[in-house]
Amino acid sequence: MTVSLVSVLFVSIALVAVGGFVAAWRRELTASLASVPLMLGGAAIAFVGVARFAAATGPALFGQAVAALLAVSALALVALGIGIAGREGPR
Repeated sequence: MTVSLVSVLFVSIALVAVGGFVAAWRRELTASLASVPLMLGGAAIAFVGVARFAAATGPALFGQAVAALLAVSALALVALGIGIAGREGPR
């Protein structure tokens, strides 16, 4: 089985779609925030796939650098969201 750019993009689109569905379906804020890394992971897979298969010009590691940046930003966004959700409790 060979992996092509089209199959990588289908997987990334599926991850973003599932993450969006979970974010819209859940009513609790913390449960909805759990889908943010899934959506950003799908975007990271798309960047890595484009860097691997379709990048003819530019640095070869650009997609991997953007994927790492998306992973760090997903972690920071979830930490911020959980911190905000913790402050909304009864006082």
